[in-house]
Amino acid sequence: MPNNFKTYFEENNYYNDTLHPQFWDEFEFKEDILKPILKIVDDFVQDDDHISAEMLEDIQLTGSLANYNYSEYSDLDVHVLLDFADINSDEDLVKRALDGKRFIWNLRHDIKFNGHEVELYFQDIHEPHVASGLFSLSGNRWIKKPKYEKPEVDHGDVVKKAESFKKELELLDDALDNISDEKEFSLINKRAKKLKDKIMKMRREGLASKGEFSIENLAFKNLRNDQTIARLNDLIIKSYDLMYSKEELKEKVGLEEWEKAMLSALGTKNDKDSQHQKEKPKRYPIGI
Repeated sequence: MPNNFKTYFEENNYYNDTLHPQFWDEFEFKEDILKPILKIVDDFVQDDDHISAEMLEDIQLTGSLANYNYSEYSDLDVHVLLDFADINSDEDLVKRALDGKRFIWNLRHDIKFNGHEVELYFQDIHEPHVASGLFSLSGNRWIKKPKYEKPEVDHGDVVKKAESFKKELELLDDALDNISDEKEFSLINKRAKKLKDKIMKMRREGLASKGEFSIENLAFKNLRNDQTIARLNDLIIKSYDLMYSKEELKEKVGLEEWEKAMLSALGTKNDKDSQHQKEKPKRYPIGI
């Protein structure tokens, strides 16, 4: 993905004139894709003793492929709706169990239609879901038909918000390479998880307040499309593994020494005789 989000947004037709033509004929979902998706969900559900087909309230397509803002990175987000309370009165327990089932299924299967992956989710019928385009696959009808409203986007704000997370990840990555103590690995792991939670919270709040084209949601897409989130996930796994690794690790400086090394670099003076001195940018008076 290009570094310039504005270029990416404009050159890749991030907001399209029509729904994805490989999935839609005008506003009709293509039958040769609809039937296999329903079969996949049926197989998915039958593989669980706690769920029956009768419990399903609906199967819905949401996200950018049910709207005009799809790209080459978009997934087919298929939500399987049911009442969690029908499975167990402890709905938090149900959510964790179904999230685990979903995660394992998505991990084991790599099903694509027209180059777009199928991602399955379980959703409780009482859970609010914000979407400007929502299609019932089981009913073959629109619940909420998207409106074509090309947005005005402040690309600078999108990049600025995304960059703050990228810098944090770079620091975590660098720190992890410079420590060898399991307690410090634990600190990195906790911080990385907190950073991921912060990214997901940013996206949820952006969707809830201003929809798909909120600065927060576009910053999330920026982080997803340039693999920042994938790198963060890798770092979470790597730091966790190192916490419990029994292999002898080579001695490294540790977090405190790493921090000192970074701070000491601030006091390093350039050799005027060996380096060209850059002219300092003008400082504008406060308020300009």
